[in-house]
Amino acid sequence: MVSTGPKDKMVCEMIAEKAAKKEQWFSFEYFPPKTESGVENLKKRIQRMKELGPLFTDFTWGAGGSTSEITMQLCDTVKNEFGCVANMHLTCTNMPPEKVDQALADCKKCGVCNLVALRGDAPRGCEKWEAVEGGFKCAEDLCAYITKHHGNWFSVAVAGYPEGHPDNIEVIPGDVETAVASLSEAEKKRYSISTDETGKKVVQVCRDANYKIEMEYLKKKVDAGGNLVLHRCSWMQVSSYNSCRIAKTGESTCQLSLASCASTVLVD
Repeated sequence: MVSTGPKDKMVCEMIAEKAAKKEQWFSFEYFPPKTESGVENLKKRIQRMKELGPLFTDFTWGAGGSTSEITMQLCDTVKNEFGCVANMHLTCTNMPPEKVDQALADCKKCGVCNLVALRGDAPRGCEKWEAVEGGFKCAEDLCAYITKHHGNWFSVAVAGYPEGHPDNIEVIPGDVETAVASLSEAEKKRYSISTDETGKKVVQVCRDANYKIEMEYLKKKVDAGGNLVLHRCSWMQVSSYNSCRIAKTGESTCQLSLASCASTVLVD
């Protein structure tokens, strides 16, 4: 059961205000614990960390709603008891529409209006992600469903990948100099160098063709109702700008959390 509370501030509007004033901000992201003692310990930690002044407090959603009750309880508590702005993840994994309906109803009851719509990872023990019968196949579907049934009541964030989705990042053959020289000018703005298991330095990048597909899908998520694109801390500001520019092509408009003015600190 959740409490009854007024509608929260909308994260998309808060970020837009910060951007207009050229003010920096940050947020904290928490993973719901599996035990009662862990939940109580986390609540104490959140209260201490609240003093640092995060713009909002973010909570993940376990695959198939495995932490749904705890996630909802924490969002309710930090919003209505601690006075924080809550931002709740909602995933497609093992989530038929009726489970999503319940989650959204609980959010509206306690006033949580900020969501992060994600496809989610495959459940533990499963190698491949699959949609449940009658469920959602991707974040775009989830965004469209939320918008269809709730209009603009929610601030819906979607995930963006300035360097490319991890599944689409590939190793470029050759030594570092040769590999970098083979990249296009756009790829040179988002490649990375890492060390493989043998100790060799390798160049990795999301190729232009895949990157274009990703940006087109990002735009679809925005068109479906996403009004905020979040990504993890990134040092590639140019890639972030390109993501924003592509996502706003045509009639799409959204707020992008640029690396220069926003970051999410993950707290386990």
